[in-house]
Amino acid sequence: MNPYLLLDFGTTSTKSALVDLDTGIFARLQRHPAIPGIPAPPGRCEIPLEAIRSRFLRICSDYYDLMPFQGILLCSEMHGFALLDWDGNPLTPYISWKDERSLETLEGKDTFSLVAGQLGPAFKRITGMHPRPGFPLMNLAHLGRATPLPEGARILSLPCWLARCSGQASELLHPTILAGMGLYDVRRHAVSAELLELLRELTGCCFALGEPAPAHRVAGHWQGVPIYVGVGDHQCAVLGAGNAPRQTLSINLGTGSQVTIIDWDSGQDEIETRPYFGPSQARTITHIPAGRALATHLHFLRETAGPHGPDFWALLAGLGEEEVARSTLRFDLSLFKSARHYREGGSITRIEEGSLTLRNYLSSLLKSWMGQYLEIARLFDPDHRLSRCILSGGLARELPLLHSLLARRSGYSTLPATELDETLLGLRTLALVAAGRARDYLEAQAIFGRECRVEERFSAP
Repeated sequence: MNPYLLLDFGTTSTKSALVDLDTGIFARLQRHPAIPGIPAPPGRCEIPLEAIRSRFLRICSDYYDLMPFQGILLCSEMHGFALLDWDGNPLTPYISWKDERSLETLEGKDTFSLVAGQLGPAFKRITGMHPRPGFPLMNLAHLGRATPLPEGARILSLPCWLARCSGQASELLHPTILAGMGLYDVRRHAVSAELLELLRELTGCCFALGEPAPAHRVAGHWQGVPIYVGVGDHQCAVLGAGNAPRQTLSINLGTGSQVTIIDWDSGQDEIETRPYFGPSQARTITHIPAGRALATHLHFLRETAGPHGPDFWALLAGLGEEEVARSTLRFDLSLFKSARHYREGGSITRIEEGSLTLRNYLSSLLKSWMGQYLEIARLFDPDHRLSRCILSGGLARELPLLHSLLARRSGYSTLPATELDETLLGLRTLALVAAGRARDYLEAQAIFGRECRVEERFSAP
């Protein structure tokens, strides 16, 4: 028996499991609710570092008491950070990807516009991405503009903080995490000296940041057990879903949403380049309105209906294909400033007399939401060179109708989401490489594929 602990520190929950690398079987699956944030002004989202640390240590201890494991594999949200002083004392809480303080005005100008304006096209040339207010680069610049920071302040990702929770750590970062900070040069495969220098010019502070490293490197230890370099949850889900380079279109549906093809050539400016695993790169469109946008609309319906109203998520999940196809309203779901195609907030159009019914509202909401992915699929693959589409993420499991709707309207052979969270399957794949069972992610991916066998506890050897 060869057990490893898998941990996904996500936006809405922490998911964990043990996996036996001899059989691929998972055991003791757990899900913990989101850690409550610190009360903060609108536009800010902070989480206590000590609460994150306590959760991590408690999960490790609880699992180890059940069965000693040989290693810890991590993935997490990517666009967050914390600052520590040179001695390792926290200067900030964990500042989440939802935090957009860089849009606050200081000395007559918001930091996001200042940084994006100074960099211009160079930002995408360096990072492969379009600038967004929630990127750590933007929020770091804002912190330094607002308050003097000590020289050598250390920038930590969420996986780096977890690796430090049991003592000294290497502060190695996987390129997927480093790129999410907006501080990675995607062409040179290194920390961007140009962007760190811009931060120094804007804040007067020379920040310290770890070096990029592959996922099979050790970043720290918990009671002697190696903690491997943490990876981004987006790429981890793409890996776990079973996507193959230049063969599949990945649609990941969760709180946020992404469409990705691995190692794909496209000249479309909207498509971004992000690190993946090994030498591969992900070509992707992110920040597509998804669960967060749907929840906003359903929250409005619940408020309107009162405490005795129906379960609107259940109604949405129970819609039929023909009902969705006949729906007539049109929704702009870009409700958040960081969302794709955000302009002045969302909207509902094509309202006509008799059309504003609950069923038409819900059917149109689902149709408009799904329409985003059909549009993006055509942007990626206008000549329909791909044959398969693979769904992943919690929303794809909660709304199984999406599978048949997308298959019918896209023309792709479409695989539904796996029974387990794809991030756990991706971490199992990475554990095989870390344990020396496979040379790279492709060889590891072929060992267990999308298998989702689960036992309450492992059988005795």
